[in-house]
Formats: sequence, structure tokens, C-alpha cells
Amino acid sequence: MMKTKYINTIFTIVFCFLVALIFCYPFLNGSILIGPDTAFHMNRIEALSIAIQNNDFFPRLFYHQNFYFGYGSPMFYSVFFLYFPAWLRILGLSIYDSYHVFLFTCAFLASVTMFKCATLVLGKKRNLYSCLTVVFYIWNCFYISDFYKRGAIGEVLAFIFLPIAIMGMFYSVHGERKKHYTLLFGFCGLLLSHNITFIIMVILYAVYLLINWKILLNDKSRMITIACIALFGILITCFFIFPMLEQLASGDYRIHSYFGTESLSELALDIGAVFDFRTDASNYLCDSLGPFLLFVPLFYIFVRKQAKSRLTTFLILAGYIMVFMTTKYFPWGLFQFLSFLQFPTRLLVPAMACLALGAGYTIANLPLRKEIRLQFTNSIFIIALITCILQLFGVLTSPGLITRSTTADEIKNDEQFLKRAEWYNLLELSTPDYLPADTAINYREYQSKIISNNEEKERETITYTEYNNFVFTYGSIQKDAYYIMPLTYYKGYVAEIYDGETLLETVAAYRDPETGLVRFDPSPIQTKANEIRFKVYYKGTTLQKVTGWISFLSLSFYLVATTFDFLIHHFRSSKKPLVKRRRITT
Repeated sequence: MMKTKYINTIFTIVFCFLVALIFCYPFLNGSILIGPDTAFHMNRIEALSIAIQNNDFFPRLFYHQNFYFGYGSPMFYSVFFLYFPAWLRILGLSIYDSYHVFLFTCAFLASVTMFKCATLVLGKKRNLYSCLTVVFYIWNCFYISDFYKRGAIGEVLAFIFLPIAIMGMFYSVHGERKKHYTLLFGFCGLLLSHNITFIIMVILYAVYLLINWKILLNDKSRMITIACIALFGILITCFFIFPMLEQLASGDYRIHSYFGTESLSELALDIGAVFDFRTDASNYLCDSLGPFLLFVPLFYIFVRKQAKSRLTTFLILAGYIMVFMTTKYFPWGLFQFLSFLQFPTRLLVPAMACLALGAGYTIANLPLRKEIRLQFTNSIFIIALITCILQLFGVLTSPGLITRSTTADEIKNDEQFLKRAEWYNLLELSTPDYLPADTAINYREYQSKIISNNEEKERETITYTEYNNFVFTYGSIQKDAYYIMPLTYYKGYVAEIYDGETLLETVAAYRDPETGLVRFDPSPIQTKANEIRFKVYYKGTTLQKVTGWISFLSLSFYLVATTFDFLIHHFRSSKKPLVKRRRITT
């Protein structure tokens, strides 16, 4: 038994490694395409590595971004899974190589999790059809587009956790409750990868629970388990959830415009885009799931009724509904509350996982004779391989602007790569979702100037600026004086006022209503010293510190409790054979 399990594990790892290796062969062209989010995520990796090197291991802001005004993307878009490529940068790899190693790892892990999920869904018909499901999942044109052309690292990470979340959905309703960790870590992983995909999957899971309400009512212990897992999920990820909500509540950001304010109909796809499978330079972004995911699950209707499963039926229906919702035929005007999606094509991410499992299950259960089934499956695999290689060749022959010789400083130089200069750093921020709304300044031209109504303007000079440490001096502080710093405001900024080395006052900063920058109003101070020193830095909030400890303690408790439960179960199961042997010998 153990030997078979060991062989299956080795087979899974080797097969998934080969799938990822074939998928990554466009790396051979020695370049990276700059898609809508490629430079944004590469700059996040670089900024995280800089933070770690400055002993800021859990940064809330990237202080050097956007011309040193700082950008609070870590509070809204988790960097939890970017530590791996950030440490590769610290260890000496170039940003180009770090990014490629990270991408390969993501493709490999997505293959492994889908293989495990397919094995669960398929039941007895495992290895061959699990392999085919992985091929459908990884070797398709939408994943190719996300991976190589969009540079959508958040979605690429989500592809790792979608199969785990689906496994958790199955176990929580139909399977062993002791495997509740799949539900917990699947959804926690989604939240810390890509917020929007997480919300979509929460909605799907809620619908699946409603469909299976009779099962839950007859087994209330399942309902209790699901409620406990939801609570632990909130506690473990509260270090990210509640500080994000705190920042959103502290003022208007550009991301607020996505919440229920507009219809997505203008961004929906024409029907032709759904069936446009091109991945070369002639098609900027491929918004199609590819021929296999679009057509193979349709044959599910030919699967015998007794062979169909409730979960697979739900996944296929949900997948096709989400594909339909990306088109202009869906009445988006009636669903403005879904505008948080930003783009209808966000729905294709979970749809891809649903339909990949549906496609694998369909082929495994088609009513075919055994001698035909193997030939049919092998033919599908070969066609999928050829299709994948041809589509990847389209990427291989589309060289990008970022090469191994490109430095980290060059990747944030939008004038060099994009040949245009926006009012913010486009390559570092992409769409500036986490900047204050209606800001009235041009960050590129603003420079490092301090605006004040203090009379002694001749003292308006910057002494030095270090990592999260903005220092300047004034001769005195007049009554009703204010200071506006060249720093983008996020809740948690403070200003300390020193007379020499003596701390006189600590002032909480607030957002300047016109510029969205850090502003503070100190008390009037007259001093005999030559100058008063101001130190402005991001201190963070009490909520950030408290939730950080809650998450750490909750995760520790869950891991200890789960390990203890596993050891007890293992001990009890190991005792049973011994009892049987004694009875046989006597």
C-alpha cells in the first residue's frame, strides 16, 4: 500500500514537472512581454526585496515607488506569495530570472493541485484521466495569455488554489470532514493571491451549499464544521482583511469606483472573441478558454445518468454560465453590483478550473468500449499537445522588451519602455487603483517639495530621506502652521517633532483634501536651538499590529490542533490491525 502511494506521488511530480516544462518553453526566446500587469508585478517583487533588505519584513507600503511618494498596494493586494521571488532577488538572481523561476513554480504547483483534485473527482478512474485534466487546465490559450501576455500574477497564483478550494467544497459536503484543511487553505490561498477570484469562488461555494441544503440539514455536524472553517479562515487572514478595510474606510481611493458604480457591458466580449484561439502577436490578449474547455464538457450529456456526479454537473454548468457572462449577451446593466470584477473576463479564471474538471470527467465516463476508450483518450492527449505547442510557438515568436540584461531600475522607467509619461509611474502602479481619488497633482513633476504656511520658508529644506524616514528642519513652528509632505497618504503616517535630540511631540498625519498627500498640523513651538527637526514616517495602525498577532496565533493553534488530531487518528488506526492479528493467532 505504502509502495503504491509512493509510486503514485513520484508519478504525479514527474508528470506535472514535464507539463510545466513544456508549457514554459517560450522562456527560450530570452525575453518577457510587457503586458497590462507584467511590469507592475515585477516591480512589486523588486519593492518587496528592497523592503526585506531594509528589515521591513511585512511592508504595508512600497516607499520608493511612484517617484518616492510611496504606494500602499501591499495593503490592498497581498504580497504573501511574492516572498519567494523576492528572496531570489536578494540571493543574487536578476529580476528576469527570478520572475521566470517564479512563473515555472506556479505552473508546476497548479499542475500538481489540479492532478490531486482530478484524482478526487474522478474516483477510481484516476491517473490517465487526471493527466488529461491537467493538460486541459494548463495547456490552454487563456492560461497562456494570463501567464505570458497579461502578466496577471495574481490570477496565475489563483490557479494553484482553485483546485484545492474545489476539493474543499467536495469534502465539506460529500467527503471526509477530517480533510477540512483543503477548504481552509484553498480559500485562504485564493484571498492572498487574487481578491476578485476569491469573491467569485465564495459566491460559487454559497450556491453549491444552497443546492445541497438537504444534505447539510440531515448532517448538522457538517454545517458546524463549515462555520468553524469560515471562522478560522477569517482569523488566519485577518492580518490582511481588516487593515485593508481600515484603509478603504479612511478615504476615497480610485478602487472605490469599481464598486457598484458602472455596468461592465462595454467591457464584455463579442462572441467572436470567445472562439478566437490565437496567442501570437496578431491577438493582443486571448480571452478564450480554448477549444477543449469550450467543447469537450458539452459531451457530458452523453454520460450515463448513474455515472454523473452532483459536483461535476455543478462545475460544468457554473463554468458555462461564467463564460456566457463574459459576453455582451449577458444583461450587465441589471448587475451593476458585480462591477467589482473590473472586467467580465475575470470570470474565466474559475470557469477554467470548473470546465477542466468537467472535461476530464466527461472523457473518463463516456460510454465507449474499452478498446476504443484508450485510443480515443490518447488521441485527445496528442491533439492537446500539438495544439499547445502551436499556441506556445505564437508566444515564442513574439519577443518582449524585457531581457536578461534589463535592470530593475529600467523596468520602472515608463518613458524608456512605453515611450510616454503619465502623471504617475505607469509601470510601477499599472492602473493606480490605490491612489487617492481625484488627486490634483502630477507625481512626476511635483518633486520633493514641502508645502507649508509657516513664515520661515527659508528653512524649507530636506535634510535626508531614507527608507521610511523623511526628515527636514524649520527654525520654529508658528500658530496654525501646517505641512504637506511629498508622500501619498495612507492611514498610519505620523510626524515626530524634535528640539535637538528631545522629542517634543508626535502628531498623527491626515490626508490633505486637495492633493491626497500626507499633512500634519503641529502645535506652535519656539526654540532656542537653531532648528526644529521633523521626522515623518509610516508607523502603521493599532489594528495592523493586533490582527497580525491574531492571525499568527490562530494559524499556530489550527496547525497544532490539526496535527494532534492526525496523530490520534493515526494511533487509533494503527492499533486496529494489531487486535485483529492477536485474534487470528489465538
